[in-house]
Amino acid sequence: MKRNKKDLMLNESNLYKAFMLLVWPVFLSNLLKSLHDLVDTYFIGQMPNSTSAQAAISIAWPLINIFLALSTGLAVAGVAIISQYIGMKSIEKARKNSAMLLSLAIIIGLIINASLFIFAPIVMRLMGAKEDILELAIIYLRIRSFEMTFLFIFTAFQAIRQANGDTTSPVIISSAAVFVNIFLTAYCVRVLNLGIAGAALATMVSQAIQAPFCIIILFRVKDKEMRLHLSDMKFKLDDMRKLYDIAIPSAASQALSSLGFLILQATILDFGKNVAAAFSIGNKISNLLLIPTAALGSILAAFIGQSVGAGNKERARNAYKVSRNIGLFISITGCLIIYPFRKEMLSLLTNDSLTLSISMEYIFWVLLTQPLMSMFQNFLGLFNGSGNTGLSFRMSTARLWVIRLPLIECFKHFTNLDRSGIWYAMVISNILILIYGAFLAKRVDYEPKVAK
Repeated sequence: MKRNKKDLMLNESNLYKAFMLLVWPVFLSNLLKSLHDLVDTYFIGQMPNSTSAQAAISIAWPLINIFLALSTGLAVAGVAIISQYIGMKSIEKARKNSAMLLSLAIIIGLIINASLFIFAPIVMRLMGAKEDILELAIIYLRIRSFEMTFLFIFTAFQAIRQANGDTTSPVIISSAAVFVNIFLTAYCVRVLNLGIAGAALATMVSQAIQAPFCIIILFRVKDKEMRLHLSDMKFKLDDMRKLYDIAIPSAASQALSSLGFLILQATILDFGKNVAAAFSIGNKISNLLLIPTAALGSILAAFIGQSVGAGNKERARNAYKVSRNIGLFISITGCLIIYPFRKEMLSLLTNDSLTLSISMEYIFWVLLTQPLMSMFQNFLGLFNGSGNTGLSFRMSTARLWVIRLPLIECFKHFTNLDRSGIWYAMVISNILILIYGAFLAKRVDYEPKVAK
């Protein structure tokens, strides 16, 4: 029989079983997305100007992430609020907050589309991009800007469905889009010879085709109590205030993290485009290992939200521990599998020998710290699901702005470590932030953040 996903979150006695049943669709979706990124990198890596193109994407990505920060913030707030209302069995409030989340996603997506298109050249110049890298980065950003509204709609859809325990329908839609994206990337880059513009165009089109299906499901979902209506898409002051209170710290956290990575990318570019390209390539491999832990973190947030809403503090605490244990097992196993084949994997993503050599340096430290990143994602799931997004803000901000970036500057100006200082700073920051995260976790009281 088909299990009720809400029942899994609230009543399944075997938490390991509940997590694995809920997380595998999200894991599969994220895996396909990451594989798509590798396909993108593979096709771009075979281009004559591959190093410049990869460096352009590497420096453009943090800017995209800054604009996506608000989307993530809204999604985090949506999962926390909607899941807590569902746990309380206040279905009408859950539905109306879902509709408001969708409305905000559409409006903000349109604003970000325009902003990213207009300001892309200015920001890329400020980051230090020059000549061919500057030109390629602007092209890439301006094409990608048109996907923002569609991406915001999907993010809202995914948050609404995950809060309900539905991890399957977002996966079906996103997986289909990924396959379309891979086909279009191959066609646009290889057949049409559109280069980096073709990769961006393929991604934009694949995002656009998701939106109609998301809208149809939200307004035609089988669960009639959670079916959205146009009349629900109104802005109520009290609901907006609660969404604002939870979303802003999360959005600010994402924005500051993305800005930090933007500065990090600019710093890395100072060491040369080969180092920037190697950093981008290494991150593509690390994303394969972050997939299951990020999936666990998102499911943990909904799991804790519903448990907190239902007043079951002990279940929420146990969910955190189970998610942590599963994440550590998967990340350690993944590192042991990838390490022997790291050179072969990296060789598929670049045809430049110097870039490959630097990538080999970087991937060693990436694999070494993956279990730490698993625990980091688990802390974020705990904080976000319980509605304590301010704690997520503190943890994410401290990792980059208080520890990593100052360390990189110190190593750069006061040592002879050269690019190795970047890798060392990343390791140290990932260790220290977990100590801080354990301290912050003691402040979570597992009390609902929404009123009945």
